[in-house]
Amino acid sequence: MYNQLHKWRLSSTADEWKKLAELSGTSTGYLNQIAYGNRNPSPKLAEAIEKASKTFNKPLVSKESLVFRD
Repeated sequence: MYNQLHKWRLSSTADEWKKLAELSGTSTGYLNQIAYGNRNPSPKLAEAIEKASKTFNKPLVSKESLVFRD
C-alpha cells in the first residue's frame, strides 16, 4: 500500500524525515508506522503532518489521505 506519506518517505532524506517528525510533534518511528499502514494518526496529528509537509519543496501530504484511507 502506497499512501501519500509513504511516497513522501521514499522520496525524502533521513534529515527531511526527521524534520517532518519534529515539525509534526511526533517521532520518526511513529511516522513510519503511519506511512506503512500499521497505525492511523489522530485527526490532530494528521493536520500537524499536513502543515509540516507544506514547509518542504515536496508534494503535500493531505490530512484527508491520512485519516480516510482506502
